[in-house]
This record gives sequence, C-alpha cells and structure tokens, in this order.
Amino acid sequence: MSTKQYEWAAEGGAELAEHSERKHKILREYVRRYLLERCKSPLSRGLKLLLVDGFAGGGVYSDGAPGSPVILLRTLYGTVAEINARRVEGDHPALAVRCTLLLNDIDTKAVGLLRQRMADAQRDLPDDAGVTLEVVYRTVPFETLAPDIERIVKEGKFSNVLLNLDQCAYNAVHRTTLARLIQMTRSVEILYTVGIQTLISFLSINDPERVAKALRFLDLDPATQIIGPKTIARTQFLGTMERLVFETLEGCAPFVSPFSIHNPKGWRYWLIHMASVDRARQVYNDVLHDNCSQQAHYARAGLRMLQFDPSHGENGLYLFDQSAREEARDQLPDDLARLIRGYDREQIGVGALWRDVYKQTPAHSDDIHAAMMLHPDVQVFTPRGGERRAATSIHRDDVVRLVPQRRFHFG
Repeated sequence: MSTKQYEWAAEGGAELAEHSERKHKILREYVRRYLLERCKSPLSRGLKLLLVDGFAGGGVYSDGAPGSPVILLRTLYGTVAEINARRVEGDHPALAVRCTLLLNDIDTKAVGLLRQRMADAQRDLPDDAGVTLEVVYRTVPFETLAPDIERIVKEGKFSNVLLNLDQCAYNAVHRTTLARLIQMTRSVEILYTVGIQTLISFLSINDPERVAKALRFLDLDPATQIIGPKTIARTQFLGTMERLVFETLEGCAPFVSPFSIHNPKGWRYWLIHMASVDRARQVYNDVLHDNCSQQAHYARAGLRMLQFDPSHGENGLYLFDQSAREEARDQLPDDLARLIRGYDREQIGVGALWRDVYKQTPAHSDDIHAAMMLHPDVQVFTPRGGERRAATSIHRDDVVRLVPQRRFHFG
C-alpha cells in the first residue's frame, strides 16, 4: 500500500500541510506543559530526559516553518529558560536539564538536511540556558530503531522519556512495539499518529478481507468483527474504526486516548496519546481543550467518552470547544456518582478515582473537579477530614464519599 512521503530533498523543500501545522501546535504546547509538570517543584535541581522523534523529516518546511525536531529543540530551551526566570524571582535554585534528543528518519537525504538545519537552530540558542544537549541521528525504519531506544534508556538510566511518532501513514509502528516502549521506565509518554485518510482509503464496508489486511499492524484477533451492517453511515463507520483502533491500542498503556486532527474538509489523522500515569493524561486533555479548533473525538459526552456504539444516538463529534464542555458538564456529575457507587466501599481516594476517570474521558480537569462538587450525593474530604467546598482545591490525597442514603421509618 503506497503512502505519500514528504519530499524534503525536492526543489523548494517539503510543503507544510494544514493538519501537520495543527499537530505541531499541539506538540509545542504539550512539550512545554510536560516540562513544566516535570519541574514544578521549585526545589528540584535537575531533570534527565530522552526525547525521541521517530519520523523527524528534514527539520524545516518550504515556507520556513520549523519541523518537529526544531520545535522540540526550541521548546526545550524556551521552557527551561521560562522555569529558571521564575526561579530567579523566587530565589530558588536554577534547573539544569540533561537531554538526549534522538532524531530518526528512514530518508537519508532528509536526515542530511536535518543535521544542517539543527546546527543552524542550535547556533541561535544561548549557551547558558541550563540545558546540556546531546543530539543523536539515525536513518532506519522505526521498528529497527525501537530496540536501540530501549538500550539507550537502560544504559543511560533515563526515567523520563517522551516519543513523538508522527508517521506519514499508519503501519510503520507495530502495536506490540508501542506496548514494549511504554514499559521501558516509570514515566514514558508517546504521541502517536495514524494516517486515517490513508487507512480509510483502503477500507471498504463491502470488503472485510481488505480491511483485515489494512489493520494487520494492530495484530487483531482473526475472530474480531471489524465491519458491521453495510448500511452503516460514513460518520458511524469512521467512529467504528476509531473504536476498533482504540480498543486494540488501549492495551499498550494504562492511558490511551485517540483523537482526530480537526479539518473541516475531513478527518485526516488520529493523534493518540499514550501514558503510564493519570496526571499525564490530565495535562494532555487540558492542552486539547486549549486547542479546541484543532481536533475532535467521535463519541458521547461525559465520563464514557472513549466508548463508541454506532447504535446509540447520543454519539457525536466532541470538538473540545465551549459547547462541548457544557454538554460534558451536564453528563459528568451523574456519571461520576455512578462510578463511585460501583466501588461498593465507604470511600475512595481521589488519586484512585482519577486513575479510573482518565481512562474513560478526555474531559477538562476543571470540569471533572466541578462535577465532583456538583452532585448532591458526592462529598470530597481532606486527609484530615474537612469537607472541600471548592473544586479548585481538590487534591489527589483527598477522599470521596457518597452521602449516606436517607432511611424512612413508617410507624
């Protein structure tokens, strides 16, 4: 199956597509939030980090816009400078980051251009930025690179790893590889794209064998029912495929979230975030809401957003905008109360609740906190037993309890 690759070495260079520009905006903002979260303690002095761009390209597009490797480089330096500026104001110790930036692309000409453009970008960076950087280049298929990444993590004793896997197509990264990488260390996150337009072009409601062949990279069970009724609407077919991909990939990591890059002319890419901790998912959800015109998710509002059933009329495009948030706010209080009742215990820690909640929803963290306060049967208490009165004060060490059911006595 042919896929369109960027022509980095062509005259004029590669053209920046609209969907790539939108992905880059999310990448830039998420990497910044990632670093702020990792270094939020003003007393932390150091961070050791491995950044991987598995499909790095040539570094700069034909219009001069930076590619993902340059975005990673500039965001790293800019965010560390931002952190250290705040620390100077607060009279706190400066942060020192040791980062290995691993850049890979199977196109050797693209990597040749990338080396030059990264050198140009590095010359513009300050020497005293608080970053010690090592840039490593590879020119192999990602499946060949993956064992190399595992070796680097083990030998370098990296505990913080972020991978950007922005493939042009959909089948260059195997599901089992993703599952292996997410387990390398305690804090691994993956931003992974699937070319839905390319994938859908090979999918036909009338041809199950072709669908199975296109989805071979997912290692689907042969008994998996891929296609439902042939009368299914196009939007429902898209949602069904998203559900299938999600249900297959969700075993790769504790937290997996599939979203479509929003394009009024069509849904061209799925942008999937994988993480091993709920806080990473929480931060990522908030970044998506800050970029509400950039992506969408086909599902219901509320807690079970990541469940899609084409037979349910409540499914729709969740666009992360204000109206979508309002719809989610209407659903979340009852959904949360139902989830809490299902634990069948007197109370549950907020941290444990969040771990379950963020496996099921891309809702904004503020909306989830507000829902915990809005339902009349739900109460939140501090570790010392005081009742929380404001959603903004909820902490993961708090506990959640259901209001005891009233008993009526009839004489």
